[in-house]
Amino acid sequence: MGLIDENPYGLHAAPSAVGQHACVIWGAEGAEVGYTMTLFRDNPKGLALDSVYAGPLGELRRKGRRLLEVGMLADRRQCASRGVAALFSMMRWAVHYGLHIGVTDIVIGVHPRHAQFYVRCYGFEQFAPPTSYPMVRNNPVVPLRLRLIEGLAKDELPRGLADARDNPLPASKFSHRFAFEPEQLRGSLVAGLLKASYGIDPCRTAGTGLAGRGLAWSAA
Repeated sequence: MGLIDENPYGLHAAPSAVGQHACVIWGAEGAEVGYTMTLFRDNPKGLALDSVYAGPLGELRRKGRRLLEVGMLADRRQCASRGVAALFSMMRWAVHYGLHIGVTDIVIGVHPRHAQFYVRCYGFEQFAPPTSYPMVRNNPVVPLRLRLIEGLAKDELPRGLADARDNPLPASKFSHRFAFEPEQLRGSLVAGLLKASYGIDPCRTAGTGLAGRGLAWSAA
C-alpha cells in the first residue's frame, strides 16, 4: 500500500509500539497471523500521534481525558468483507481493553478515505485538521476520537460500537499478555529494527512506564 518502507527485518514497528503500555491484538488466519492492531495506553513517553498532534492531544489531557491510541492495523486477507469482520473483531477488543483500564477516549489517526467508516460505524469525531504523517511516509492522516463512555451510554449506537457492547470481554482475557520484558526482546527482530531505524534499544526502555502489558489474542 506504500505506507511503510521495506527493511531487512521484514516487519514494521515504532518505538511507541514496544513497551508495557502496549497491547497487541491479533487473530489467526489458518496457522498464521491474519490480522493485527496495537493499543497504546497513554504514558509518560506519549502516544504515536503526539508526533503530529501534540497540541490537540495535550489539550484533551488537560481536560482530564484518559487516552488510548489504536494503530498499526494490518490485515493479510484480500477479501474486503472478511477484512471488515476482522476489524470489528479487533475493535471489540480495543473497546473492552479501554473500559478495563479506565480510559475515556480512544484516538486514531487514519487515512482520509477511511475516516467515514470510523465515524459511521463507531461514532468517532474529528478533533484536529488533517496533516501529513511521517510515520507512514507522509501520507495524509485525519485524527479521530471516540468518547468511549459517552458513546456507549447512548440509546442508539452505531453498528460497530453496538457489536462491541453486545459482546463483552472480561478483564481476564487480557491477563496473560506478552510482557515486553527486556529478556524477551533481546536478540529479537523488533529490537534490531528499532536500533537500526531509531537508535533505540528496547531492551533498556521496554520494561519502564505504566503497567498494562502486551499481548492478547482476538479470535476471527
